[in-house]
Amino acid sequence: MNGSFKAAGLFALLLLVACTSAPASADTTADAPEMTYRNSPFFMFDSPDGFSANIELADVDNDGDLDVLLANGRHWAQQDYVYLNAGSGRLLEARPIGDTMGPSYIVLAGDIDGDGDVDAVMIRDVLPAQIFLNDGTGTFSFAGLLEGTDGAARNAILTDLNEDQALDIVIARRGGANLLALGRGDGSFEDATSLAGPEDGATGVAAADIDGDGDVDLAFARRDDNESLILLNNGAAEFTARALPNSRGDHRQAILADLTGDGRVDLLLSAIGTESPLFVGDGTGNFTLGGHVGSASEATQALAAADLDGDGDIDVVVGAGETANAVYFNDGKGTFTTLTLDDDAEDTYGVAIGDMDGDGLPDLVFANSEAPNMVMLARRQK
Repeated sequence: MNGSFKAAGLFALLLLVACTSAPASADTTADAPEMTYRNSPFFMFDSPDGFSANIELADVDNDGDLDVLLANGRHWAQQDYVYLNAGSGRLLEARPIGDTMGPSYIVLAGDIDGDGDVDAVMIRDVLPAQIFLNDGTGTFSFAGLLEGTDGAARNAILTDLNEDQALDIVIARRGGANLLALGRGDGSFEDATSLAGPEDGATGVAAADIDGDGDVDLAFARRDDNESLILLNNGAAEFTARALPNSRGDHRQAILADLTGDGRVDLLLSAIGTESPLFVGDGTGNFTLGGHVGSASEATQALAAADLDGDGDIDVVVGAGETANAVYFNDGKGTFTTLTLDDDAEDTYGVAIGDMDGDGLPDLVFANSEAPNMVMLARRQK
C-alpha cells in the first residue's frame, strides 16, 4: 500500500475524500458496475514460482509514468525488483533492488532523503529492514539497515508522525511489539522503538487523522483472535492505544478512509473465514461495527482503496487467497456493488492502485504468491 508522493500522495488524498451522504451499512448489492478490467498475458510480470508479497507504485525514474516496486520472498530468500513502465502499463525492464536475496514482506516508497526522487525501504521477515536510495533514474543503492527491526514484520507504512516534514516508518509485527522508527530526513532513521499496545498478532497497519485533531493516527489489524488496535497520536509521535470493540478475529489488513460518506474516517479490516468488517468512525477516535463487505469464502489477504469510477466516493479492491480477486464499488454511503475480476484464484498478498497506462483511469496491480503478478487495465463500460 505511500517523492513518491507524486503517485502515493494522489491516492492517499483519494483515500480521505469526504462525501456528503448519510452513513449506511455495507451490504453488497448487484447493480452493474461501470468499469471493467483487462487481463492479458502481456501484463504479467515476475516469475510464476516467486513468493511475491507486496507492491508499491511510484515514478522511480522520473519519466512521468508509474513504475512497480516488488517485495519478494515472504519467508524465503528471493530477489526484490523494480519494474519500469513502458508508459502503456507493460513492465518491460526489471532491475534488482539490492544485490542479495532475502525474505521481504513489504516495500515502502517515499523520498526519505529529501532530494526529490523516490527511495525504497524493504521490510523483511526475521531480518532487519533495508534502506535503498534512488539516484533519480530508478537505480537503488543500499544505504544501511534499520536497526532494531529484526523480527516477524508483516506490514509497514511511511508517514510523518511527529510533524517534522520527515517520513517515519511504522512496522506491524506478527510477533513482538509494533515498531516506530523516526526519520531524520536525510535517508537515515533513529533506532526503532516499541509502540504502545499489546504485542503479537499484527499484520496490517493504516494511517489517517482518526480523531480530527490534525495529526496522523494509526490502526493495526491483528490475527490470532486478537482485538485490532487504534493508536491516537498527540502530534509528537506519542500514542495512546485502545482496543477496537467487536474486532476479534483473523484480520490481515486495514484501510482508513471515509467509506460511508459522512466526512469522517472509517475502518475496514480484511478477514479470513468471515466477511470483512466495516467499522464506522465518529470523528473523535471511536468506531462502531456498521456492516460487512465481501464474502467469507474470499479469505481476504490484501486491500486497497481509491475512487475507481470517478463518482467521488471510495471503492475497495480485494486480494483473495482462495477465490478470484474482486472490486467493490461504493454508492457513497457504504453499500457496495461487487465486480469479480476475470482472473484465476491466486494467492494474492498485495494490491496497488494507479494509472499505469496514462488514460486517467486507476488501474489495478496484484502481487501473487506462486503465480505471475498482474497489471489489470481499467476500461469504462460503453
